[in-house]
Amino acid sequence: MMRPVSIIVINFNGLVDLPACLESIRSQDYPRIELLLIDNRSDDGSAEYMREFAGRPENRDLFVLDSPKVIENESNEGFSAALNVGVGESAGEFVMPLNTDVVLEPSFVSEMVRALESDERAGSASGKLLRFPPYGRDNIIDSAGHLVFRNRLAENRGEGFPGGASFLEPAEVFGTCGAAALYRREMLEDIEVDGEYFDEQFFAFWEDLDVDWRARIRGWKCLYNPRALAYHRRGGAGYRKSLLVEYHNLKNRCLLVIKNDAPRYFLRNLPGIAFTELFKAGALLVRCPRALGAYIEVVRLLPVMLKKRRFIQGRRVVPAGELETWFEPFHYKRWFRRHLLNRGEMVARGERCVR
Repeated sequence: MMRPVSIIVINFNGLVDLPACLESIRSQDYPRIELLLIDNRSDDGSAEYMREFAGRPENRDLFVLDSPKVIENESNEGFSAALNVGVGESAGEFVMPLNTDVVLEPSFVSEMVRALESDERAGSASGKLLRFPPYGRDNIIDSAGHLVFRNRLAENRGEGFPGGASFLEPAEVFGTCGAAALYRREMLEDIEVDGEYFDEQFFAFWEDLDVDWRARIRGWKCLYNPRALAYHRRGGAGYRKSLLVEYHNLKNRCLLVIKNDAPRYFLRNLPGIAFTELFKAGALLVRCPRALGAYIEVVRLLPVMLKKRRFIQGRRVVPAGELETWFEPFHYKRWFRRHLLNRGEMVARGERCVR
């Protein structure tokens, strides 16, 4: 019998994207899907749309449950907290968080399950996410898994490469983009910390990388299947101008390292880490100075993170040196060029960091 997959859609003001996302879930050729729809106090009508979708007669027999389950939070709890609720309320052996700005090809779930079933130590799977066609970036890769670097930055593997000619073979990768990931429930239960699968102090952004790293420490693999295709509306490599995004990106990079890194290898790479952090802090000082308040939040959260670190490191089964082999050299020249190009485009559009 096919193992049930719990798809958990986390929504916050996603009305523009929801119809296409939900219809792509309905079109899956995998027969055992449980659907949970979680709203983080949206005010654009998307919560009402989810309720209407869940109540349609044609959806009642489509999923494992009698109808999709809708959970409406009283406030914006963030991606991590909402997802933890979804994992706790779901029953599938496999769990798939899904952003509202993702549209799945009909075989996406089947192919992701195929990847996990190929290896009992595969704790997560990544498909090939392409840029959303209406944005004119059809067949350009958005993510083929995660890459991590020695300076502790990370990026989406294959981002910007032509989808039809690149990353065509299955592979083991460091981790998977949380916009459309598939996790083995056994793995999530194994890496749980203080009752949380996804760290709620992260709120949103980098929480998927935190799961990647914790899973690696526990000896779980992530497998990439290029036959699992989906489309992601992400804004691409341009500068993000939201204060919320910049703040949490900065904060969560620090929390990620505090919890998971090995002192020996952190110190070995400290010159690159320090240079990168100073450069990014300087850019924020010019572009979005209020985001630098994230450093204060890191200090405030330090005791909590150190407690989580002790738990995570105390259960380590993969030596730090073995894990370090996943961290690749960083291409600073390309990074600087991209920053300068994006900065110029941002200035030309008259953009600045906003709430």
